[in-house]
Amino acid sequence: MASYQTFTVPRSVTLSTEQMERVEECLDELAMNTGVLNTLLTDSTGQLITLRGRIDKKRAEALAALIAGSHAASAEFIKLLGKEAPFVNLSHEADDYSIYSTNVADVLILSVAFGGEVKIGIVRVFIEQARSKLSEIVHETSSANSDDDSVKIRLVDEDFDHFLDKEFEELTDHKK
Repeated sequence: MASYQTFTVPRSVTLSTEQMERVEECLDELAMNTGVLNTLLTDSTGQLITLRGRIDKKRAEALAALIAGSHAASAEFIKLLGKEAPFVNLSHEADDYSIYSTNVADVLILSVAFGGEVKIGIVRVFIEQARSKLSEIVHETSSANSDDDSVKIRLVDEDFDHFLDKEFEELTDHKK
């Protein structure tokens, strides 16, 4: 009986200089409209793309990895509940400091950190606008690169067992 597991490999996004400038403008506008303290844009693996605010780069990179892990964990939670769609937005709220993050086109994560004086409703409205703009930029990139070869990784137990058997046979044949 063949059993297999399909692994989702995050797509990478390559942005042109012009697209990156538009991303930067979008993040600046988000910060200006909301008063958030820090804004992070990462890929879905947690690699920091750009940041705004008072946070130093080392802490931003650690935070980015943790946020991406939180999104990945949430996606697994939803799968365990028998649903297909992953969470789009995550919120981590404390008394005086909160982090709100959103999935952008399944390849990026936009996160903002803000103090208690900033209302979550304002953050949600403007982060949704930013998510929409960033999604457009990502889709431009995807369509521009649609001729590129894409790689899909699928690990199939039966195929892997067959591969191991074949390799073992070749290895033992050489020793005879």
